[in-house]
Amino acid sequence: MKVQVTFETGHPARIEGIDGAVAVVWEDQRPLRGLAARADWRLNGFLSRLVQGDRFSGKAGEWLLVHTQGKLPFTHLFLVGLGRGDDHGKERARAALEGIAGKLALAGLHAFAIDLDEVVGGEVDAETALVTFLDALSDSYPEDEFADPPYLPALQARGRNDERVASHRRRRQELLEARRRWEEERRAEEAARVRAAAEESDEADTSEGVQAVGPDRPVAGHVPEEAAPPPDPAELGDPELEPYPERTVRVVMVGEADRVRALREGLRTMSQADDAPIDVDWQK
Repeated sequence: MKVQVTFETGHPARIEGIDGAVAVVWEDQRPLRGLAARADWRLNGFLSRLVQGDRFSGKAGEWLLVHTQGKLPFTHLFLVGLGRGDDHGKERARAALEGIAGKLALAGLHAFAIDLDEVVGGEVDAETALVTFLDALSDSYPEDEFADPPYLPALQARGRNDERVASHRRRRQELLEARRRWEEERRAEEAARVRAAAEESDEADTSEGVQAVGPDRPVAGHVPEEAAPPPDPAELGDPELEPYPERTVRVVMVGEADRVRALREGLRTMSQADDAPIDVDWQK
């Protein structure tokens, strides 16, 4: 699997080309903050009404998938509860990062935004948070592009390949049928020539005088044109199939400028190490 990381400091509503985003909700923080508050404004206070109506409290391990109804440039908003801030430590922060990665993979998202600083709550440094999350992410998605959750570009490529194979089989069957008809016609013509020659021989033996050239007899100097045979089906070869694309997950790291800068530097340090745990493509 390939992981592509980009960094954004703007409003999540400006992020294009992603399937969803992760918003953190704490049990003891009201009103909503961070990405959840920004999304709530775009959703006309829908998230606040969920919290006030006790339909989502932000308890640790609580999850809710919200459809954005076209009010944000992505379809899915994942609300994740992290419990009370006083209970949040390093172990719970790392467990939250790993749990979020697993949930995103289970949902089949391959392009999403997340604010890691909201998840760790300052309990884990930027580089550790980044490595923990990306490592869990790479372990959560299946290696097989067609395993559950499937990878849409690979499914689309397989569909195009299936169509190429089906088209190749149809063409091969058409050529086989054309060759069969052509061979039958050649055999019929040959049989007709044999019968005509036999009839002419019989007429020559029984008739007196010179026979006139009939309309069906060959004319001197005329060579009948032989119809070219259809292409040989064996010459078609195998259809050209496109390779299946490698499963690629795009992660957009969002947050305040200083935290995003720290994440970028952490990723730079990790990627330059000889024993880097993850192979990541990233952009400034």
